[in-house]
Amino acid sequence: MTYQQLEIEQAQFEQFVKTHPKGDLLQLPAWGSVKAATGWTHERIAVGTSTGQLVGVALLLFKKVPKLPFTLCYAPRGFVVDYTDQAAVAALRDAAIRVAKKRKAITIKLDPNVDRTEYPNLLQEMKELGFKHNGFGGGFDYAQPRFTMETSLEGSEKEIFDRFHSKFRYNVRLAERKGIICYEASRDELKTFANLMVETGERDGFSIRGLDYFENLYDHLRPTGDAALFLTKLDVVRALENTEAALLQADKELTKIHRQLEKETVEKKINSLNNRLEQTTAQIEKAEKSKTELMAIAAKHPNGVILSGGLLTLAGRRSYYLYGASSNEYREFMPNHLMQWTMMRHAKAHGAISYDFGGVSGSTDPDDHYAGLYAFKSGWGSEMIEKIGEFDYVLNKPLYLLLETGLPILQKLRKKLRR
Repeated sequence: MTYQQLEIEQAQFEQFVKTHPKGDLLQLPAWGSVKAATGWTHERIAVGTSTGQLVGVALLLFKKVPKLPFTLCYAPRGFVVDYTDQAAVAALRDAAIRVAKKRKAITIKLDPNVDRTEYPNLLQEMKELGFKHNGFGGGFDYAQPRFTMETSLEGSEKEIFDRFHSKFRYNVRLAERKGIICYEASRDELKTFANLMVETGERDGFSIRGLDYFENLYDHLRPTGDAALFLTKLDVVRALENTEAALLQADKELTKIHRQLEKETVEKKINSLNNRLEQTTAQIEKAEKSKTELMAIAAKHPNGVILSGGLLTLAGRRSYYLYGASSNEYREFMPNHLMQWTMMRHAKAHGAISYDFGGVSGSTDPDDHYAGLYAFKSGWGSEMIEKIGEFDYVLNKPLYLLLETGLPILQKLRKKLRR
């Protein structure tokens, strides 16, 4: 089959990305607009048959190299194409080369939304098309994570929930008992989210994005329904109501046990009742302590307090936990667990069949530097996905070698490829 470059409308491009098995958030036209705020430009290319049947697209991002008349060309999670159709891949390559040469690109970089073992012959086929594969390094060695954690949203909500680790299911329910609510927030509340991000960055020691970035991302993805902000709040009134209800139930249970003890004569049953009495008394003491703590919180935060936030994004049948932040206060109330479950339910309701938690190192070693990250992301019935990695099509070999071997300007620019 012979394919040619096509000129298509943005809406058709977007629809193709959202419905294609290899589509991804980072290939949506809106993502090009998001990146424009940080100095990137972009172009869209498409290829298909002579009758106009679309078979492949790519969003190409361009970043100018400081002090030099050259650019880097990057198709994040691209190309969007059936990789078993080598003619279609070749047609996209040729279209990308034409655009990239006009922009004086040093190289065309892509990191397809393709699992490592999905197409056994892909490395050889890409090599035949002139692409250089950048190896199977660690999860965070490349522009995009090579290992990601994904939770399937297929099946009923109960089936999804039951696939979580038992501790995670408990924590979701605990958050609800503690009066945590999670709701879809408005654009104005991005300020609250950005403040939480500052708190998170200071606590965990990483650099953060500012409010302008989150507003820009939200403004470009929200109009098509592809972004939503969620916040969790400690509703002290609800928490006190839950605690009072638990105390009332425990008091009834205590009264029932005492009545049974007055009548019981069988030693084995008496021992069992005494065990229940001890457990119920402990529950009451715990609830009374919780009530005292909640009353103190109510005095400090009469209108409740925001504890965490998350930015959820969507691209057709895929959803992404893109950014998250949390307060240092009341972390023991497990607000993040309820937030994740709420965002998964929202994503499923909007047609998503997968929930991407983002990158991990690729190691399951408990001594790994990122072991805590893996432990959290793996508790949601998720699967670790290994991507095939990066490919480069080199257009300027001398400058490409400098890029690879450490020219400071280019090395710094390379880090900016990350989303």
